[in-house]
Amino acid sequence: MNFNHHPSLQSRLFWIVTGSSIVIGGVALLLIFFVAYHNNVKENTAQINRMMQAVEYSAAIAVFTGNNEVANDVIQGLMLDEAVCGAMLYNDDKLHANTTKYADTSNCPESVIHTLYSPFDGEEVIGHLETRIDISVVKARSYRESAQLALTLVILLLLPNFVIWLAVSRFVVRPIETLTQQLEDTQPGSAARLAPPTAYGTKEIVRLTHISNALLTEIESVLVYERAQRNEIEMLKVLYENMAHHDTLTGLPNRALLNDRLTQMLLQAKRSHQQCALIYLDLDKFKPVNDTLGHDVGDALLKAVAERLLGAMRKSDTVARVGGDEFVVILHSLHNVQEASDIAHKILHALAQPFSIGTHTLNIGSSIGVALYPQHGEDAETLSKNADIAMYAAKGAGRNNVQLFQL
Repeated sequence: MNFNHHPSLQSRLFWIVTGSSIVIGGVALLLIFFVAYHNNVKENTAQINRMMQAVEYSAAIAVFTGNNEVANDVIQGLMLDEAVCGAMLYNDDKLHANTTKYADTSNCPESVIHTLYSPFDGEEVIGHLETRIDISVVKARSYRESAQLALTLVILLLLPNFVIWLAVSRFVVRPIETLTQQLEDTQPGSAARLAPPTAYGTKEIVRLTHISNALLTEIESVLVYERAQRNEIEMLKVLYENMAHHDTLTGLPNRALLNDRLTQMLLQAKRSHQQCALIYLDLDKFKPVNDTLGHDVGDALLKAVAERLLGAMRKSDTVARVGGDEFVVILHSLHNVQEASDIAHKILHALAQPFSIGTHTLNIGSSIGVALYPQHGEDAETLSKNADIAMYAAKGAGRNNVQLFQL
C-alpha cells in the first residue's frame, strides 16, 4: 500500500507546533501588548502626578512668597519629563510662571491641576499648579515599552514548543520511522526480526520493538489458526442460518421463512396477476398420541407427517411447521379454485392414512382451511387470518375435512 500521499509524523508535528505557536503567540502578543499598553499609559500619567506632588510644597512656597525664581525652577523641573508639554503656576492675582512646548495649547488638550495650600494653613488655597500632558508622547512611550515586553514574553513562551518538537522528533519520530521501514521489509513468517534503535531509542521504543518481534514470531501460527477458524465460522454460519429459518425437528421452514416466502409469493402474484392460496392445517388426534405414548412417539409422528406433506405437494409449493401440530402450505401459481381444492384434498387423504411409528399404528387425520388470493385477502395478514378461520371451520364441521374460507 502506498502511503506517500500521507504526511509524515515529523512534518505533521512540525506544522502542529508551528501553527499552535503562531496562534498562541499571536493571541498572547495581542493580549500582553494590550494590557501592558494601557497599564503604561496609566503609569506615565501617574508618574506625572507623583512629580507634581513632589514639587507641590516648593510651588506653594513660591506662590506664598511671590518668588518667581523658585516658581520658574519648579516649572522647569516639570518640563524635564518629555511627556509634559506645558506647566503653569498661578493664583487669583497673577501668573507666577508659565512654560509650553507648543504655541497652540490645543496640541496638549489634557491637563492635570493640583491645588496649592498655604504652608502655614493646610486649608487655605493660595494657588494652582497646572501641568499639560503630551498624550502622543505618553502613548508612544507606552507603545515602545509594551511592544518590548510583549515580544520578550512571546519568545519565552514559544521557545519551549520548538524545543519539545526537536526532542520528540529525535527520540520518538526517528525511531518509529526506523521500525516502520524494518516492518515494511519483513515478510510474515520469515526469520527476520526488528532491530531496536540504539542511538535515540527510548525505553518505550525498545519495548515496542520486542513486542513487535513477539508478534512476528507468533504470526504464522495465528494465520493457520485464523484460516481454520474462518472455515469453521462459515460452516456454523450455514448451520445457524438453516436453524434460524427451519424447524429443528422436521427440517421444514419455520414461521420466519414462511412469512418471507408468503410476502414474495404475494408480490409475484400481484405482478403476474396469478392466483395463489394459503392452507392452514391442524392434526386432529395428535395430542392424545403425544400424551399417552410420550414425546418420542409424538416427535416421530410429526416427522412422518412432514414427509407425507412434502410428498403430497408440488415442488414449487412451501410447507412450514408453525406450531406443535400446526402446518401451513403456500400454493403458488394456481389456475383456478379447483386446483387449490384438489391439492388440499390430496393432503387430507395422505394424512388420513395410518402411520406406523415403531410398534404403533396411529390414525390421526387433519382439519384443513383454505384462503385464496386475491379473493380472500390481498396481504399476508388478511390471508393468514382467513385461512386460520377456515381451518377452525373445518374443526367445527367434525374434523378431517377441507373448508374454503367463506366471505
